[in-house]
Amino acid sequence: MSRLLYPNLRFLLVLLTVEVAGAPAPAAPGSRPNLLVFISDDESWLERGIYGWNRVPTPHFDRVARAGALFNRGYASAPSCAPARAALLTGRNFWELEQGAFIQAWVPAKFRCLPELLAAAGYHTGFTGKGWGPGILGAPSDRTGNPAGKAFNARRRPAPGPGISITDYAGNLESFLEARPTGEPFWFWVGVTEPHSPWAEDNHRRLAAETGITPEQLPVPGFLPDTPGLRRARADMMQELRQADDDLGRVLAVLERRGELDNTLVIVTADNGTGMARAKTNVHDWGIHVPLAIAWPRGMAGGRVIDDFVNFIDLAPTMLEAAGVAVPAEMTGRSLVPVLVSGRSGRVDPARGWTAAGLEWHGEEPELSLAARTIRDERYQYIVNYSATPRYRPDPRERRADAEYTASAATVDELGLIARHPDHPAVRAFTELYLAPRPREELYDVQEDPWQLRNLAAVPALAAVKARLRAQLEEYQRRTGDPRITGELGVFDATRAFVLERKFGAEGYGQRKVRKK
Repeated sequence: MSRLLYPNLRFLLVLLTVEVAGAPAPAAPGSRPNLLVFISDDESWLERGIYGWNRVPTPHFDRVARAGALFNRGYASAPSCAPARAALLTGRNFWELEQGAFIQAWVPAKFRCLPELLAAAGYHTGFTGKGWGPGILGAPSDRTGNPAGKAFNARRRPAPGPGISITDYAGNLESFLEARPTGEPFWFWVGVTEPHSPWAEDNHRRLAAETGITPEQLPVPGFLPDTPGLRRARADMMQELRQADDDLGRVLAVLERRGELDNTLVIVTADNGTGMARAKTNVHDWGIHVPLAIAWPRGMAGGRVIDDFVNFIDLAPTMLEAAGVAVPAEMTGRSLVPVLVSGRSGRVDPARGWTAAGLEWHGEEPELSLAARTIRDERYQYIVNYSATPRYRPDPRERRADAEYTASAATVDELGLIARHPDHPAVRAFTELYLAPRPREELYDVQEDPWQLRNLAAVPALAAVKARLRAQLEEYQRRTGDPRITGELGVFDATRAFVLERKFGAEGYGQRKVRKK
C-alpha cells in the first residue's frame, strides 16, 4: 500500500489489527441475525477518517469498523448508482442484469433481489431513503416495487442543513420496527442521499465552524487541480459526508436502544465513488473503490482490518448465508461469512486477490461513451475502454481568457476550470486526463502511482502483466456472460437508446446548459 494513500497505516494497524483465536460462531438458527445495510451516495473509500487520509471525523463509521472489520478493498460493481445498487441487491455483476446495467432503466423482475428472498424466508424487510435507482418502476419494466423492498419514508424532519434531505432515516427505522411481526428477524436498507451533489455553497464555513477544519487543510486527490475553488467544493461535500455519518449514528442508536444491535449484521458502504472528475462515472479506483465496514457483535470478532477484495456482488450471498437462507445458484458473488467469522485480519481468503467492475452509461450525451471494464489486483489495475471518446465535453461557451484564471481558480471546481481554461499551464495536464480520446487499454501500477496518472499499457516491460490481466478479465467476462465479450449487445444497444431518449428527448440531443459558476 502506498504511504501517500495510507499515511497513518502503522497507527491503524496498531489500533485495529487484532488476531483473535476462536472467533464466535454465527448465531444459532433460532436467533437468526437482523441485517442492516447503510449506504451513502457518492463517496470514495479514503473520504472516511479511519482510513487515515482525510482529517474530517466520521466517528460512527469508525465505530462500526472497530466493532467488526474495516475492509481496505471494498469495490462497487459500477461507478454509477443504479447499476451498483442493483448488483448489491442481486448478487450479480451489473452486466448480468440486462436493463439493470443502466442508470435510468430498470431491473427485470426475473432477477430475484435480496429482500424478496429474505421475506420468503420469514424476514421483515423494507427500506428508507434512496433504495435502488434512479430508474423505472412499472411499464415498460415488469417490476412494480422497488428492488430494495417496501418503502418506509413517511417520517420527515426539519432540514439539518441547506440541501440536506428531510427524510428521517432513524425515525423511519422506528416505524419499520414497530410494524414488524413479533419474533421476526428483519432486513432494512438505509439509503442516505448525502453526500451527493449539489452541495450548499456555505457548507465549507459550517465545516470549519463545527470541526475547525478549513478547505486549506483538506487533502486533494492528485488527479485534481489543487485550487481554492476545488478545495472549497471538497469542503462543501465533506460537510454533507459528516451529515451522512451523523445519520448512521442515529440509526445505530435506535438499534442499541431496542436491544437489537448485538444480533444485527451491519454493513456500511457507499454506492460508488465521490462525485468529481475521474472518480464517479469512471472505472479508475476512485470511481469504484468504496468505504466498507461490517460489524456483527454476536457473530464475529471485532478490531480487524481485512485486505481481501470484496465486491458488491458478495454482499447479498453474505447476508443470505448469515440468515441461514440458501444462496441461489445464479448469484455470482461469494459469501463473506467465512471471512467474517475467521477472526483473522489481513489477507484471509487467498481466492480474494482481485475484483472486476465496469460501466455502460451514466448520462453522457449520445456522441460520448464511458463504456469500460476493469480488473484490479493488489498492485495493478487494467482497463479496457469500448470507445475512444473523451470522458467529458465542455461547453465552448464557458471558455474564458487565461487572464481570468486566478479568479476562476478561486471559485470553480475542476470541471469548471477545465471548461474555462483548458490550455492554461496549471490546467493543461488535467485537461489531457479528461478531454483526450480514451485509449483502448489502460494499465496502472497503483502501488507506485496511486493517483493513476501514468498509463503503462504500452510499456514493453509490463506486457506480460497486461496480457495476464486482460486474459483474466476476459475469462471472467465470458464466464459471467458479459455482452461486451460475448458480442450479444442487442439488449445493451436497445437500452442505451431508451435511456438516451429518456434523458435528452427525441429532439433534446445536444441541448446543454452553461455552468453557473
